[in-house]
Amino acid sequence: MANLKETSFWEEGIYQWETSDPVLGGENGIDNVPTRQLANRTKWLKDNKLDKSATATNAEMAKRANIADRLSAARKVGGVAFDGSADIDLPGVNKPGNQNTSGNAATASKLFKPCKIGGVVFDGTRDIDLPGVNVKGNQHTFGNAGSAFKLYNPRKINGVPFDGTQDINATPAGAVMYFAMDAAPVGWLKANGAAVSRTVYANLFAAIGTRFGAGDGKTTFSLPDLRGEFLRGWDDGRNIDNGRILGSWQIGTPICHDDTTGENGMFNPVTMCREARNFGDSWIGNWPEAYWTAPYGGVQKAYWDGFFTMTRPRNIALLACIKI
Repeated sequence: MANLKETSFWEEGIYQWETSDPVLGGENGIDNVPTRQLANRTKWLKDNKLDKSATATNAEMAKRANIADRLSAARKVGGVAFDGSADIDLPGVNKPGNQNTSGNAATASKLFKPCKIGGVVFDGTRDIDLPGVNVKGNQHTFGNAGSAFKLYNPRKINGVPFDGTQDINATPAGAVMYFAMDAAPVGWLKANGAAVSRTVYANLFAAIGTRFGAGDGKTTFSLPDLRGEFLRGWDDGRNIDNGRILGSWQIGTPICHDDTTGENGMFNPVTMCREARNFGDSWIGNWPEAYWTAPYGGVQKAYWDGFFTMTRPRNIALLACIKI
């Protein structure tokens, strides 16, 4: 004897033997037909993982689901009834203009509920212009610097108004500063007495004019010459440094030695200090040479060099510059 060959197939019926059937064994013998049909059903049930207790009716229904033309109980897809008997159209998917399904943007022609962007109503039906972005001159959107041509609210920098429409000088023209380098920085000129253009340096010319020199008298003016000089605060009516005008130059005064042995005994420290005070301030240049000849003519230079010495405090040399 040999095992039957099983096939996973649902047999529609099981053959019964008739009294007229001959006795015939073998793989295709009639004696094995009913047994093989039952074996095929068993394998089909096993392969389809149906409960062993499933009845033939349940098995038949399972088989018929493969060829069903409609659902026995209709269901809804996206709110639309569907029983498998016909195609359906979901709102907002297949029919243009029927866009009531929330979140469906792929086929929308406009927003179901219009919204605002930067205060401008937008429903998707047309382009919009945001204030200060697409429309030139409409720059009222706070914090939008990309296209701004001036500040909405002007501010001050070092007390100088600034709205972004032009450059400003936070340090006023005519200011003097000292720098620890040998070249003037950008926006400054060396205070070296040079004659410069009245038009190129119009702001500086408006500030100091020809106080330190008229240049060529027409197209240039002179800068103050602060090379090698100490600065002194302008008296400006205090009456400590009488007679001074702003920007004027002044000679230094000497220290008088206690020396009473002048030529022919005619000099004394009180007299010489008084004379230096009376005459020294008015001289521009090397005052000792001028004083050697007046009012006491013929006095030797060596004597005066020993009698008077100039004052000079400790100091450091820096570059004086003026703001243009």
